[in-house]
Amino acid sequence: MLLGLLPACMHTRVDETPPSIETLKLMRAADIPPVALGPFTDAGGKRPLARTVVIRGSTMKPPKGSNFAEFLKLSFESELKAAGKLDPAAGIVVTGRLTESRASENLSKGGAALAAEISVQRNGVPVFTRPYRIDTLWKSEFIGALAIPEAFRQYNTLYPLLVRQVFADPDFQKALKQP
Repeated sequence: MLLGLLPACMHTRVDETPPSIETLKLMRAADIPPVALGPFTDAGGKRPLARTVVIRGSTMKPPKGSNFAEFLKLSFESELKAAGKLDPAAGIVVTGRLTESRASENLSKGGAALAAEISVQRNGVPVFTRPYRIDTLWKSEFIGALAIPEAFRQYNTLYPLLVRQVFADPDFQKALKQP
């Protein structure tokens, strides 16, 4: 019985998130023009913040690439492809800098946050930069075998939500459309 209460250490890769209908509808309603994606980097400096997420000794890594900044770029790519708006040759380039990436829980409650500074360049000239942040809280289980996968799932859901938050921003939309 005691073994069931101990943390269940596991090492896994985060699931890639499929495009969301809500974001697709939002992008179409806003008439987002075709865009290219530039680099998405980690703002952690000497101590990268985006390589792993650890909950109770269990580690989650991004699905592709070497860090969660690249996973954020993949999330943007997925949504843009689904909307038919990804064009590597476009003069409008969206870049990102991951500024926060964390998940935690304390045997009764969990929390996760994701933040990035998103920029738009038009023909190589910066026209827009803004920070975005999203977080979530949940009731956590005492049993690690239940709590750890839920924490990872909660963290993973932040990526499409952050992308949707960016595309819903009227100022971001304006930056993409301005001549």
